[in-house]
Amino acid sequence: MSYINDALRKVQKEKKSYSVPYSHIISTPEKKLDRPQKLLLLIGTLLVFFSVAGIIVLLYWPEDKKMQEKPLAMEPLPAQEKASVLPVESQVVKETITVTNKKAELKRETTSAETKLKPVITDSQVLYTQALQKQQEGKLEEARGLYKKVIKIDRLNVQALNNLGVIYMSQRNYKKAITCFHDALNIKHDYVDAHYNLACLYAQKKDTQQSLFYLKSAIEFDPQARQWAKSDSDLKALADLPEFKNLVEKPEN
Repeated sequence: MSYINDALRKVQKEKKSYSVPYSHIISTPEKKLDRPQKLLLLIGTLLVFFSVAGIIVLLYWPEDKKMQEKPLAMEPLPAQEKASVLPVESQVVKETITVTNKKAELKRETTSAETKLKPVITDSQVLYTQALQKQQEGKLEEARGLYKKVIKIDRLNVQALNNLGVIYMSQRNYKKAITCFHDALNIKHDYVDAHYNLACLYAQKKDTQQSLFYLKSAIEFDPQARQWAKSDSDLKALADLPEFKNLVEKPEN
């Protein structure tokens, strides 16, 4: 047995010694493909490549194209939402305009009605007539306001000045009454009504001398003032004075 083993080892050793110098170029032999098999393999590889490339293009190309066409565009609202928003806004604007127009019309109607109810009177004669009526009715405050308006329009209206003085005198506001009477006399010095009223005013103040002075002036400008004085209670402070009797009892020429 040992002989056989030695022989086998010797053969194996010799076999290895032959292959060592060529070990760097000898490799396991590969199975070579014939030409039809190579062609089929190439075609299959190309088909797989193009299939994968096609799938990749189909997956990504539409989205890239959409982003390039509209890079910053906002997504539009659905048609239903637009239809529900725009008409409401338009209706609100329309209602606002309608309400504003109604207010403007109401204001114009109110102004027109007030103008008709309260006409502006600028005619001094009309105002004087109204003031005289109020004075005769005993509505002295209203009459006083109207007379002031007359004088503001017509500063030379001696009748308004005289009647305003009479109102002040009835209210015991003698200072303002005297001013009114004198203003009338400065415009028309022979205005008998103002002279006579000053005589009555000073009689109420117990100033008999001033009262007799203006009474005499009134009678000189209009002898009819003598008849007024005979029955005027405002001159009762002069009734017992001889000068007064001589003035009122002197016969007319």
